[in-house]
Amino acid sequence: MKALAVSASAPSAGSERPLAVGPRQRRTAGAADALADLDLGAFFERRVSELPGAEGVSGMVWQETLYRPLAQFLSRPGKLLRARLLRHGWRLVDGCGDPPPALCLLPEILHSASLIVDDIQDGAECRRGGPALHRLIGPERALNAANWLYFWPYALLEEMRLPASRRRRAAQLITAALLDCHRGQALDLGVQVWTLPQHSVASLVAEQSRLKTGCLTALCTGLGALAAGGSARRVALLMRFGEQVGVALQMLDDLTAVLPSRHDKAGEDLRFGRPTWVWALAAQRCNEGEYLMLTQQARAAAAGADWRPLCALLAEVVGEAGRAAAHEALAKAGDLLAAASLPEAAVREVLSELAGLERAYG
Repeated sequence: MKALAVSASAPSAGSERPLAVGPRQRRTAGAADALADLDLGAFFERRVSELPGAEGVSGMVWQETLYRPLAQFLSRPGKLLRARLLRHGWRLVDGCGDPPPALCLLPEILHSASLIVDDIQDGAECRRGGPALHRLIGPERALNAANWLYFWPYALLEEMRLPASRRRRAAQLITAALLDCHRGQALDLGVQVWTLPQHSVASLVAEQSRLKTGCLTALCTGLGALAAGGSARRVALLMRFGEQVGVALQMLDDLTAVLPSRHDKAGEDLRFGRPTWVWALAAQRCNEGEYLMLTQQARAAAAGADWRPLCALLAEVVGEAGRAAAHEALAKAGDLLAAASLPEAAVREVLSELAGLERAYG
């Protein structure tokens, strides 16, 4: 960059490892069709109709303050990434067939709850093409609705036709993931980047990303593997794989947020001084004076100054090194699968999907 020299160079293009093991393939029509019927909003409305309180004054209040707002929020289009990861966990153990749709939607329910809470904490205006839920029904009701969603999967799990031992273990995995995700959120909310020593930024961001994002994606692949009858060793392996995928996708999300096409996302993080992978890479690539200048601009942006000049500087610092780092993180996930004895078709399918996710970030 012109105004800010960096002290380390990006990895060379030749240093990148291919993401896929074996030839890359498009997702098969069967794989796509298996998820075509997953509709979180429709599932919610169908199941809510079976809950108590459909009649009377209490029922009217529940409809207005809880059920109807959630039905509208959950009906907004999403990627269903976590449902797909759960399916991959199942197929990497079983090799064929598909998990019950309700099981696929459990992590989507948990993720939706986290989005509602995140939006309250960030003061966000929009989510998935519409107003953030707290903008529609107020932060108090939105928080209550999100908390309800956090607990709902436990009730759904008890209804599933799984051996009791698997249901108990699944509940334990959900609880552990929720505890870790909240610890990760505490790291995200508890510090501003200019308060951290430069040498500690990368390690804090890595731990925050592992807990806040990686643990939920680990839950997806772990639940799929567990429900399919995978051994404890196989479940642990696929949870490590899922965690690495989550960290890699968080890197992609953070590091591409400073690009012009995604500035709104970057602006939200910069105004709050949130530690992200952009700051982790900047802390590694800048000398002390350069990094101090960037954090001073971050403090000014948090106080109301225009954040876009800082965003442009960070984009120059990150450069191609950001994409290379994210690619390497995804390749590590592929290495975990390549080293294990898993159904080849299922491995090809999941790696092909990860390659597509990487391309989707531009």
